Amino acid sequence: MTDSFIEDTLVAAFKTLSLIKSKTISGKALTNVAEINKAFDPSNWLDEGWYEIDFLPGEPTQADLGSGGQNRWVGLMQVTVCVPINSGKAMANARYNAIATLFTRGTVFSGVEIIRTHRSNNYQLSFEDVSKDHYRLPVRIAYRADLAN
Repeated sequence: MTDSFIEDTLVAAFKTLSLIKSKTISGKALTNVAEINKAFDPSNWLDEGWYEIDFLPGEPTQADLGSGGQNRWVGLMQVTVCVPINSGKAMANARYNAIATLFTRGTVFSGVEIIRTHRSNNYQLSFEDVSKDHYRLPVRIAYRADLAN
């Protein structure tokens, strides 16, 4: 098992949140979750908001001895909560709280343990990065998993 197993496990857990919305546009079922390397159009969700998922995996280290030993995988799953601009902090806070409740420290999803969940500073890289239609709240979920190669 590899980091792709971890990513699939955590994304599947995230999609169990009641805040995940779906709608049909042009005959295609869509959700408000932007996943890695999958088509997503945020303009479909400007009124409701959406989530962007990214992973920042660390390098695995040997956790057990022997050729069949496990490796320890660590990393961050970043969920960027995007809410309409000028909607106040209640919407963003409710979404953060739902994520933090699901990914509570010590929770295990198929062998992937949550270490901590926290808000990250919302720094903009440059003035051009500032969005005119939505506010972005990065939420970082640190994880670890001891998995066989």
